[in-house]
Amino acid sequence: MTTTMTVMAKRQVVLPKALCERKKIREGTALRVTEVGNGIYITPIPEPTEEELAAVFRLVDAGQAPTAPTSADEEMIGEEIKTYRAAKRRLRK
Repeated sequence: MTTTMTVMAKRQVVLPKALCERKKIREGTALRVTEVGNGIYITPIPEPTEEELAAVFRLVDAGQAPTAPTSADEEMIGEEIKTYRAAKRRLRK
């Protein structure tokens, strides 16, 4: 699908309804914007599942994450979520 959008005064754009429905993008969905050559690539960031959040909380409970996360801690949490998702994908195969 190709469509044209206009950037508003506050640098906002409105995504087409049909696209949002197909990609399950709703209010509050986080989107990642990546520069690609002369263009941009927009992808929705899936919300963590309850199991992924539980894995993160286990790290906190084990004292492996401080109460006020730093950027390094956020990176560690992201890596834990990626590891969990990869393991889950392997189990599905």
